[in-house]
Amino acid sequence: MHCLSFRPRELRRLFYAPSFLGMFDRFQEAINAYVPAGSVLLDAGCGRGRTFLYRRRLPSVRVVGLDISPHARDNPNVDSQLRGNLEALPFADASLDAVLSTHVAEHLARPEAAFDEMARVLRPGGRLLLLTPNRRHYVPVLARLLPTGLHAAVNRRRGLGEHDVFPTLYRANTAADLHRLATGAGLHVERLEAFETEPEYLAFHPLAYAAGVLYERVVNRYGVLAPLRVSLLLVARKVG
Repeated sequence: MHCLSFRPRELRRLFYAPSFLGMFDRFQEAINAYVPAGSVLLDAGCGRGRTFLYRRRLPSVRVVGLDISPHARDNPNVDSQLRGNLEALPFADASLDAVLSTHVAEHLARPEAAFDEMARVLRPGGRLLLLTPNRRHYVPVLARLLPTGLHAAVNRRRGLGEHDVFPTLYRANTAADLHRLATGAGLHVERLEAFETEPEYLAFHPLAYAAGVLYERVVNRYGVLAPLRVSLLLVARKVG
């Protein structure tokens, strides 16, 4: 195999045990734990759902998808799909059991408005489950320096189209930001953690990937380095 081919699966098998939980594995566990059977769940910013197929683990949950892009209509996770903006959700107050947000917060121009809306549509006891990158990690730091066109080129190698790539603003992308936004929207933070996963973005070369693995093992081992981990996972409950 050519050394410059994009091959994250092969490299993951080389460096990690099968039991290692990746980014979406950990988010799936949180969804399974906090979204009860029979819930109505909003996938806020659902996209096309190509990179995270969570629905097969939630057979008794009704999923409504919402996205600004017309390409989201083919998302295999959702039962129905609406086109709209997170800052003005087309749902009544307290009408949903859970809101899911996967790699959306980094694109929000007005995160306070979006968090207020996601909290508004939750029923008392309902939860917001959110996964987003940490802007202090080296990948977002480099991403902010690169043009959107280069992002699109990298993502094409990951199997994503250009319409899956949006400008990143990182206005809600530290643990402190998420805690402030959630509590400001009237939500109680039940879980907020940072974790490092396999360095998929460095899979263009085995040596780069190996350097990323070393980084992952160091920052996951020492708690003081938690602010440098790539992923932020939030679970926040609506009180009342």
